[in-house]
Amino acid sequence: MSLYFSACVLADSLYKRYVVGAVEGKVPDLFDGGIRRGTDVFKALAIGAQAVLIGRPAVYGLAAKGEYGVKRVIEMLRDELELTMALSGCPTLNHISRKHVRTKPERPRSML
Repeated sequence: MSLYFSACVLADSLYKRYVVGAVEGKVPDLFDGGIRRGTDVFKALAIGAQAVLIGRPAVYGLAAKGEYGVKRVIEMLRDELELTMALSGCPTLNHISRKHVRTKPERPRSML
């Protein structure tokens, strides 16, 4: 199973990889922004993130149902991540790798 990534998000991630490369091993590589589903968590881990930050979904859960809402958001993300891992043949987080994601090449917007 391969998951597709928008080129924009991946380009931003690759840029960060070069910047982070200068301090690799000295600070954790965290992925923040655009995480809405467990598949997003999987993709972030596959491109090398050590952890994923979830801001907006947790805030939405808090606004909707308080503490229970935040717990539910985390449970949903975990369940979706576990399902994606199972469908990708990854029994543990350590088995998630770059081979599990592909990008669609961007088409030229103009021929001029």
